[in-house]
Amino acid sequence: MGAELIQVAFAGHNRLSDLGDPAQVTEGLRKAFGMIQSAAPDGSRLLTGLAQGADLAAAGLWRELAVGPIHAVHPFLATPAEQAASLLASSETWLDGAGLEAAGRNPHLAQSRWLIGAADLLVVVWTGEHARGAGGTADAVRLALEHNIPVLWVKPDHGDEVWLISPQHLDEDFGFLEFLEQLTAARAPLVSQASPEGLAQAQAQRAPAREDSEALNPPGIVDRLLHRTLWQTYARFRRLLGGRLEGGHPAPSPPEDLQALEGFRTLTMAMEEADTRANRMASAHRSQQILLLGAAILATAIGSAPAIWPEIKLAAVIGELTVALAALVVWLIVIRSDQHQRWSHARRLAEQLRLERASWALGVSTVGDRSQGPGDRGAAARIIRRRAGLASGAYTPERVEKWGNWAMDELVLGQARYHRGQGGLNHRVAHRIHLFEDISFAFFVLVLVGYVIAHMVIDEHVPHWAGGVVLMTGAIVPAIGAASLALEATLSFDEQGRRSDLLAQQLGAIAAELGETPRLDRLQRAAKAAIRLQTSQEDRWTDEAVRRRLFRVG
Repeated sequence: MGAELIQVAFAGHNRLSDLGDPAQVTEGLRKAFGMIQSAAPDGSRLLTGLAQGADLAAAGLWRELAVGPIHAVHPFLATPAEQAASLLASSETWLDGAGLEAAGRNPHLAQSRWLIGAADLLVVVWTGEHARGAGGTADAVRLALEHNIPVLWVKPDHGDEVWLISPQHLDEDFGFLEFLEQLTAARAPLVSQASPEGLAQAQAQRAPAREDSEALNPPGIVDRLLHRTLWQTYARFRRLLGGRLEGGHPAPSPPEDLQALEGFRTLTMAMEEADTRANRMASAHRSQQILLLGAAILATAIGSAPAIWPEIKLAAVIGELTVALAALVVWLIVIRSDQHQRWSHARRLAEQLRLERASWALGVSTVGDRSQGPGDRGAAARIIRRRAGLASGAYTPERVEKWGNWAMDELVLGQARYHRGQGGLNHRVAHRIHLFEDISFAFFVLVLVGYVIAHMVIDEHVPHWAGGVVLMTGAIVPAIGAASLALEATLSFDEQGRRSDLLAQQLGAIAAELGETPRLDRLQRAAKAAIRLQTSQEDRWTDEAVRRRLFRVG
């Protein structure tokens, strides 16, 4: 955890009767914050509601110890005069609690979701008892466990001890009331005495796989030349067979006040860098497959040409050997560099950052369950999101409408259009590949039939070149068939087309449920549904992509 800024959510009781001896609470918080400083030397940010009671005490101590900046999330909108930054917080967010209450939602629970959804760690001052109302400290603990976030627990009147609750030790089907019973007995390893080492270990278990965070290196001269020439092969091939993408138009720009936020710019820069890297790797990988398959067909044609022109046999052998060796070198370089896996990870990171950027604007967490860990494919993108902090400012109805419209186009409407266009294009490419395969096979049958008829009609007077045509066609047509199978196995045009059709239909259904002027909670529900849908598709695509090595065909 030491190399990354971490975000620490705080929740605690606001009733004096629950806090017990203030001196003991302060002592417990001092120990907890000291552990955070030891385990995260590169800094931490406190996320808090700044409510009366434990919140204000914790924020004051955090500032006194100079642990890091403080971001406050308030459950209700304030007047412009009240929206000036407080003495404790360096940045603040205001939610439309009155609008939530009018819709039958709890503003304090919504506030807890904002805090926990952006956090790496939760610090609580908590009696360990069930909540007496929605949005209390117990709900914050429950949300943290559901998000697989460790909890540093300061128990009132027990200031000499700080406990660490490790969610990875919970059963998959844990119930919160059962969990509270386990807390009473301080069952290890679920609950243990906290230490800087234990805290660092708990955070390390949430770290991403290394390959997800590979940086974009500036392309060299050779790389730039290849991307202008050979690595354009796939784009030209797809345009030749599938035509232009239908229904595509530029995505709307984010609202100006959203673009002005430093956190949004951080996410945008990271997304654009990851997308550039993924696109470059995709064009190279896919073009290499097209080139290898084309080389296989070309080598077959050259090698069988002496059946028609016997005098070029030596030249044909040399030509076939040259093509085969060039293709082998390309294949070995790609396989040894694990490019198919690096490409899939790069594409995954770019897509996750796209989801994180849009969900950040709505305060939606992309964590779907307690499966986070070293194998969590979205962890690298969430690290970048945590660097961005939380969106500051007031979520007025005007902001919700502007930001919500952009986010829905980014997550739902624009993606539905994109997949409809991609589905149609991929279907056309797959259809024309199969059509070319069928035509080549029909030509082969026609050549065979013509040769048989020629022998029946003119017998020994059939020219030598006619037999050569039969032999050459018999070699090239199976190579074309093998190349078509390899293309479908590695690039899966038809399958990708069907998947895009289904995804466009499902995203359209999410859009239909939004209504004309959706509230923030409805936008958040739609965003979560779109994120779950697209993440599951990305999981499947990534699993398949890492298994798709390039085919040599022969």
